[in-house]
Amino acid sequence: MAYVACATVGIVAITPGIALFYGGSMRGKNFMTLIIQSYLTTAVITAQWFFFGFSLACSETSSSSIYGNFRYGALSNVDAGPLYEGGTIPAIQTFCFTIFFAVCTVQIFLGAIGERGRLLPSLVLAFLWATLCYCPFAYWVWDPNGWLYSLGDLDFAGGGPVHISSGVASLCYSWFLGPRQGWKEKTLKYKPYSPVMTFVGSLLIYFPWLFFNSGTMTTISTPRTLFIMANTQIAASFGMITFTFYEYCITKKWSIQAAAEGLIVGLVFVTPACGYLEPWACVIGSIFTALVCRATYRINEWIGIDDTTRSFNVHGIGGIVGGIVVGVFASPRIAAMDGATDIAGGWIFHHWKQMGYQLAAICAIVGWTVVGTIALCYIINYIPGLKMRVEEDAEDMGLDFYEMAERCDPYIEYLHGKEEEFQYQIYEGQSHSSSHVNEQQTSYDSKVPPAESA
Repeated sequence: MAYVACATVGIVAITPGIALFYGGSMRGKNFMTLIIQSYLTTAVITAQWFFFGFSLACSETSSSSIYGNFRYGALSNVDAGPLYEGGTIPAIQTFCFTIFFAVCTVQIFLGAIGERGRLLPSLVLAFLWATLCYCPFAYWVWDPNGWLYSLGDLDFAGGGPVHISSGVASLCYSWFLGPRQGWKEKTLKYKPYSPVMTFVGSLLIYFPWLFFNSGTMTTISTPRTLFIMANTQIAASFGMITFTFYEYCITKKWSIQAAAEGLIVGLVFVTPACGYLEPWACVIGSIFTALVCRATYRINEWIGIDDTTRSFNVHGIGGIVGGIVVGVFASPRIAAMDGATDIAGGWIFHHWKQMGYQLAAICAIVGWTVVGTIALCYIINYIPGLKMRVEEDAEDMGLDFYEMAERCDPYIEYLHGKEEEFQYQIYEGQSHSSSHVNEQQTSYDSKVPPAESA
């Protein structure tokens, strides 16, 4: 119980980490919008989870194999006992821990608003999408009454409900919003705002993910929990190594962005696999997943959808590959280390049906996500005041100038846009006089709103 409480506190950092990870790779004039989105998403999904989300996703009394019931709505009927028979933690602790699974899932795909989408409609979408998509996925996979659980799908910590669903939703949301100006014409060229922010964001995702996966075991006292932590670290490391060296072989440059994305790819792969695979299988799986994700790195251009955060490439494809790898390498020995779980294993144990179960889960979650996300986008977009995309002039100005009361160091952002000019002067050994800097400041002040130049 104490370990799950610590894990709950730890995984709080994942959501702001996602915002920093995304924001660092975009233009700085949109950075603050993603930051506040991560906070508000946490609050909105917590409200949804309190009112009915928890009950719809975790409902041992439901007679349906598709959806839970409202028995635990507003935390009614929740007491000090475990949620499920044989559980090791109180139901209220399950509520606290599982909130952040829903929050992380939603924030992963909501980042698709980056540089073109409005904040308020994205929060409405968050609430409705968690209800229509995430809650049934969590129920299918993890609740004893869910149809995928009964079928035999193996997904330890959320390859399907968290990663596949969010990656596919990001692709659908991006398709609905449309490409950024200049993306189709290939005139949209910029350098990431802050690779350091990307690094910090990936770090805030990295260490809580050890809690995310191991906390799902709900106890620290079994060897299986320790294997879960080891598998998570192994997969993250080999995913990072593979992705980074793949990038280096192409560009002959070391890239923080590539290392961070490789780390995330490894974590995505191991999320469904950590509680079922031998460590050596995690090495193979993480390397294979990183190779596939890097080989499909330009999938946005191939299919003509401007997924600004590349969430489909990292989370969607990574989650799908992770689910398939579990169907091959799932080990009865690792699963049984908690003293209770009994599985037949994957293909290497001649359990040929397991791959069918994995593919059924993947197809069901992908199909439901596509239909649900696109339908919600169309519905929300036609509600007065909830148009999902900003106007062209607002996109040019930046979402922070358009919607936010604060800016992320706007003068630095202006200089960042002039980077090539300044870098040339620096490399040539030219120094700028104070009068020249003042001219630049004056020029910039004439471009920003009065509140900024005051």
